[in-house]
Order: sequence, then C-alpha cells, then structure tokens
Amino acid sequence: MATAPSRPPARTTVKRLEFAFPFRRASSDPRKPSVAFTDQHEFLSLLRKESLGAYAVSRKGLWHGGVHVSDAGAGKSFDLKHGVRCMADGEVVAWRVNRNYLKIDLPAFSAQYSSGFALVRHVMEFPKDCTLTFHSLYMHLQDLAGYASEKTLQRPAYWTTWFKVTSGARNRQTAGSTHPGLQTAQVGLQVLATKSGGTILGILPHGAQFSVLKREGDWAQIDAIHVGSMVPSKVGGYVDPTAAHKGWVFLGKDGSAAVVEAFVPETAVDRVVVPRKPVPIKAGALIGHLGRDDSLAEMQVIRGVHLEMFCDNSIRSFIDKGRSWIAENAAKPKAWEQLGLSAAPTILRIDRQTKLYKKPHREGRDAPETDVVRAFTQAELERRTDKPFTEDGNGTDGKKRRWWKVESADVRRQDISGWVREENFPGGRISREFAQKWVDFELLDAAHDQTHTIFATTAGYLDYITGANVPHPGARDKLSPLMQMACQHLYKRGDGLQAANDLCVASQDPWTAVGASRLIVKHESEWANPEKWTPLIAEFEKISRNREALTAEHRRIQALTWWTEVKAHYPALPDPKVFHIHPIGMVGNFGATDDCECGGCYVDKFIVTRLGSQYGPVYFGNRPLERSEVLLELAESGTITTSERRIMVGMSPNEGNLDSVHSYDSEIVTAGAMQKTINRDGFGELPRQVAHFRAADEDAYQELFEKCGWSVEGRGEETRMYYSHPLLTNGKKITGRELRDKIRENCSANSFRKKVDNVPLAAIVHAMMDKRYERLQLMDFMTRLRIQILPEVPSNCRFPIGDYFQSDLGRATALDHHVNRPAWVRQDIGSAVRRFFDRHPNVSQNPAEWGVNRVAYEREIVEDYGVNRRMAVIGTQSVAPGRYRAMAARLN
Repeated sequence: MATAPSRPPARTTVKRLEFAFPFRRASSDPRKPSVAFTDQHEFLSLLRKESLGAYAVSRKGLWHGGVHVSDAGAGKSFDLKHGVRCMADGEVVAWRVNRNYLKIDLPAFSAQYSSGFALVRHVMEFPKDCTLTFHSLYMHLQDLAGYASEKTLQRPAYWTTWFKVTSGARNRQTAGSTHPGLQTAQVGLQVLATKSGGTILGILPHGAQFSVLKREGDWAQIDAIHVGSMVPSKVGGYVDPTAAHKGWVFLGKDGSAAVVEAFVPETAVDRVVVPRKPVPIKAGALIGHLGRDDSLAEMQVIRGVHLEMFCDNSIRSFIDKGRSWIAENAAKPKAWEQLGLSAAPTILRIDRQTKLYKKPHREGRDAPETDVVRAFTQAELERRTDKPFTEDGNGTDGKKRRWWKVESADVRRQDISGWVREENFPGGRISREFAQKWVDFELLDAAHDQTHTIFATTAGYLDYITGANVPHPGARDKLSPLMQMACQHLYKRGDGLQAANDLCVASQDPWTAVGASRLIVKHESEWANPEKWTPLIAEFEKISRNREALTAEHRRIQALTWWTEVKAHYPALPDPKVFHIHPIGMVGNFGATDDCECGGCYVDKFIVTRLGSQYGPVYFGNRPLERSEVLLELAESGTITTSERRIMVGMSPNEGNLDSVHSYDSEIVTAGAMQKTINRDGFGELPRQVAHFRAADEDAYQELFEKCGWSVEGRGEETRMYYSHPLLTNGKKITGRELRDKIRENCSANSFRKKVDNVPLAAIVHAMMDKRYERLQLMDFMTRLRIQILPEVPSNCRFPIGDYFQSDLGRATALDHHVNRPAWVRQDIGSAVRRFFDRHPNVSQNPAEWGVNRVAYEREIVEDYGVNRRMAVIGTQSVAPGRYRAMAARLN
C-alpha cells in the first residue's frame, strides 16, 4: 500500500533575499572580465565623482530620493557594457521603453532624455513570517534605437517580446491525400504538441508574429499569434484554431540561419507596461543600460541612470521586530539555525571615540581616536591587504580574537588608521552586529516642502539659490523640519548657519556620505504629481531670463512621471509619500556579506584524501538535501508530492550533500547530490546535466560556468566538459587526463589530510550551491524516478516497477540503485520478484490483486532486492546492504 499522503512540513527558515550592486567594476585588463563589487565604501567613494543626483539632497538644494550614475562620473570605473543590474531578487512589476529618446529643442541647445524605467518589487523576511515589501527603481534607461545601433548589447529579458518567423525557418507542408501536389505548399516554423518532439500541430508561415507563454532554452510555448495564422502541416489538411495556443516552437537556428527574429511590439513601446503577472528577476540580472538625461540648465549631454529604493510605513514595525528578535536571540545559535541563517554577526562596528592601536595589543604614543562611526562587513574585512592578527587564545575565555587594520577620521575629519580588536575589551567601543539589526539606520519623518526644496518655504529657497541679501539664507532654521532632522544626524557639531551648503555637498565628504546612506527618509516621490513643481517654476519665471527653458523643464518633468499610471494597474504600489532608502547603503548592509564569485570563498576548503593509491581534493559540503529550501518550495508548490520528498530525503544521504565535490577516484570530477561525474575522457552525466542547465537558462549557465572557466560542448552522450583559466591553463581549454592532473596538483602522500587550494573545483561547488542549479539537481531525481524507473518493466516480469513498489522505501531503494548502477535496476528487481514468486507460487502475478497482503509482499521483495542489488564493492563487501538498511531506518 502506498504511503498515505500528508502535508509537507511547515517552513521554519526565512526566505533569504539575495542582493547585488547595480554595476560591476571595470577590469584594469581589457582581456579579463569585469568583477562584482563587494565593498560599499568603494562604491560610495566612486559616487563622489557625480556632480548631480546625490542622496538625499541635490547640489542645488532640492530633494533627491536616489543616486545618479553617469558615464562621465562614477561610470568611468564601471563596466557599462555589462549594464545596470537588478539590486535584489524580485519581480519586475512595471516598465517603460522609449523607441527613441524624447527631445527638447531650444535655440541654444537640443536636449534628449529617456523616460524609460523599470520598477521591481522585493520582499525581505526577518524574523519568520515578518516581511517587508520594498521597490527598486531604475530610471532613464537606454532606448530601443540604442540597442539597434549597438547590437552586441544584451537586451533585458523582462521586456514584452514578440517573435517573427524569418526565412531561416524551412519547415515545409507535406502532400495531403486530397492535395498530392506541393505547388501551394507553405514554408515556415513547425508548431509541435510537446517540446522538441510530438505531433506536428501546424506551421507558422514566414512573417507570422507571436508571443510566448514560457521559454525553456531554445524552445518556447506559444501564448498568442498576433500576425498571420497557423496552416496545417499537410496541404489541404485541417488545423485546430486553438492548437497554437498550447504548441511549442523552436527559437534557435536551422544551420546558420535564425528561424525567428525577436522584437518589441509597438503596443509595448513609449507607454507604461504593467504585466498581468510580474516577471521574476534575480539579483544581478540585467535591467538595462544608461540612457540620455541631458541637462537643460548646464546645456550638457548626459548618459546616466537614477537608482532608487522605497517602501511604505511598514518599515517601522519591520525594523522594530527584527531588532527585538536579535536582542532576545543574538546569543542563541539554535534560534538562528532554525531560521536557516548564520549565528555569526556579519558587521564590525567601530564607534566614535575609539582608539586605533599602532599595532595589535600596543596602543602606542598618541594613538589616534575616531570621531565618526565606521561599519565594515566581514566580507570587506576578509579582502583587506593587511591581513588580521589573531590572538593566541590565552585569555580568560580562551577565544582567539582577531585584530583588523581599519581607516577612520578624527575630530578634524583627517584620515586616520590603526588596529582594532573585533570584540569589546575594557574601554573599547567596538561591537559585532547582525545586518538584520539595521545598525545605524535612522528613519526620518517630518514636514517637508511640497515643491521639493530642502527649505521650509519656496521663498526661503529662492533667497538661498539667488544669494539674496538676507541674514544667513542657508541656516538650519530656514530648512524644512525634515531637513533639519537630516542635518542634525549628519552634522553633530557647528552652529548650523551653513546647513544648506553642508547638505548640498554631503555626498562629497566620504564620512558624511556614509552617514547619509543610513538615512531612511519619508518624502513624496519625484515620479508622482508633476503639478507640485508648478509653484516653484512659477517663482523662477519671475526672475529668469530663460522662461522657455523653464517651460521645457516642466514638460520634461510631466513626461517622466509614472506613478499614477502604474498604480492604476498595480494597486499594491504604495501612495507617493514613501520612505526612501539609499540603494547602495541597503545593498552594502545586506548583500556584501560573501564574496563568492566563481567560488572564491571555497578555494581553500578542500582537503586531500585518497582512494587506494590515488590522492585528490574533496569538499564534503554542508548542505544536506533534507535541509534544502528549494526542496521545501517544490513540495509546497505541488511540483513534487510529499511522498517524493520523503523518498529523496530518505536516499540522498547515501550519495552526498548538494554541494559536495571531489576528485580522487577514476573520474575527473564527482559533484552534487547525485554525485554525477565527468569521466576520465571528459564525458559523463555531469556534462549532460550542465548542458541541460544551459538549455533551460543560458544566462545562469554563463554566470555559473562559462565565466568561471567551465564549458560544455556537443550533444547527448557526446557532451564533453572543459576547463580554462588565464593562469592555471594559460587560457587553453583542457579536459581528460590533462584536466584531471591539473585538478589534483599538490595532492600526494605528503599533503594527505591537509588543506589544499583548488580554483577549478571551487567554481563547481559555487554552482552546486546556486538555487537554480539546486532545483535542477532535485528535479533530476524526480525525472529518474518518474520516467526512467517506475514505468519500466523488470526483467521477466509483466508489470512495471511502480506496480510492485508503491512504498516510499521501495521506490527510494530503486532510485538509490539507479543513481549508481542504472543498467542493473530492471534485472535485479526482476530477479527479486522471481525469487518471491518461487517462494510463493500461489500468489497472483498481478500486484493489484495482492489485497491486504500487499504491504507485506512488497516489503519481502524490497528486502531481498535491497541487500542483493549489484552495487560497488569495497574490499570484499558490497555497499548495497548498508545503504539499504540506512534508508530503511530513515523511512520506516
């Protein structure tokens, strides 16, 4: 009898949100790819190169809810061809694409600007069941014409995309029984009932245009046909008019010719698009490229982007609940483990009035003292040139604490540096903090000027900007209550007479810029209610000699707004008065906690082991399948059944952790939960799995494998895996014995059981840890079980394996066998079944007729099969009995 279905266990972990900086750092060597930023302080320092668009006050004394990046400023240090990247996992909920930039023609200057944008929704959780929804905005993105002129630039995947059948599609109608001639046969693209095979539903002729419901590698399922219609596969035949809406088409190439051409339809250009279903997007995925945003005031051509984050009032309770949970559970590792998080704080905070030692343990004469707060993520510290000094652990508690060399500023704002101990000691002002505590972030909420100046009144702003002869026009008491609060947080000293000037240049001072990145300010958005600018522009017109430019600026402001249009179709968008968060401060606090690009954080995690006389590296991993968040998500969504989840959890410990990788036996590499391998010639199941991953998600394959040196070539059984590295292999692609020897360098009897660095395998570990690849690993188990095992008929039997084995233990035993010795599963199950009937000749051959004895009969067959399966032999003992008993203990 099959195991009774039950609901999957409730999720106890929080859903982790991945973050990424919006640009990659340009490589100093043009032959090498750009790399990801991981240091928020470095990113903030580059923003000082921007003359416009600082957070939260512009250089001209206006409110500004985000940061600007331009090609003439910070962009000089960024890989701009790589584009603007999404700053956190989320869903694209709205966008606008310009076919061509909008224009303003004035006598002295012709300006172009982009109203293109993307709006992404994100959800952060901490602690369990406490969530914060926030949005990130990417404004002034490149127009379609820019992509057409620079064809090497990748286009955003979330755009509304249609496909047009080209002359490269060469599927031709065949002769029908009533129309044997082919004179009228049409040529185009076949529409199939299933991906890469199945019944031919019809043909889309050249010129037909269609959109897709979903895409899997080079295959896509049709959503709708917009231009043209499907014709029957045979001349004179019949075509079901509804068939196309569930059919699959190939989007790749026929030889060297592309069969379709992707394009953005007119209905999705120059208008706000709110998709029926938000489009999922990963942190680091392409959002777009810099667009034009020319300055009318400066008569200057500018290519740039405005980056912003905002949320509603729920951020108050979200931060409060997180801080309360940490106050109660900071020192309880099990509480953190239950949430699926590390119990180790990720931030080192150095308060004001902290002495920086000349050397660890040695204060030295005239040790400098800090006058600013510094906060470094652990990842930032680990990458420092000055490596930490570790104590000998002879103190009262025996802990080996580290000392770090850091930079700060003294009371005169002069740069200072020195060593600090990572935990408090008597008189110290240093603490280790959790990112979820939002350390030093402050919420500011007070009245502000409705015309978006930083002053209490429009008149006060005009006095300041025109240099009116009034007492202290930029004094703190002339500012709005909101900006007075901001000034008090950023400038602890001084009489406040130059408060407006201070706020306008805050981004240019490295220490003040860091403080500004921690302000969460409630203010009406720039992208709503364009009429709010009318009073300010009207006042400027009274004193301006260039009213035409002011009128043009007002028209531009109106063209840039989108809030009302988006909210009409996306009601979850909050009202325009929102809390703004510095995007780099947010990413820096939550995202830059682990620099693991291409597995850099795993390079030194390998240990030398051996099998017989062969030595090689192994990383055993720390992510068991039973703790997989992806597995729980698959069960909760109904993608797999509760029974299938138990089967995988029951048999997976016989294989290894999801992230285990080694190279010490006959194979070049063995990796993942199913221990798939690259065999001695470079072929095998791992190359085929990676090729499958590439077909399903080309971008993820490029990110996790190609850019990290690993690549696959060929098809099916002939798929082969290669590795290249600019230094390790001199840029040459290697495989086979050459690759095996390279991976096992420095592994010998002399290094046995010692740690050894391994760059190639670290990249494989990193890929195995990625949720996208993890999902593939898990679904591979289910594909084997559902398609390759249960429908198969055992040797010399009449019924499929699924009829004989309906229990979780029986199916797990077959899956365990198939993962290791697939060719023997049918034979060995058949032998066990035949032995059962030899012992019980009067039992029906049909398992469906076993009745109340079904469970006992199946258990007898499974016990026999489990211990007698032909599997690996270590010494003189088969591993089959031990593996079976371990599964039985877990599943009974």
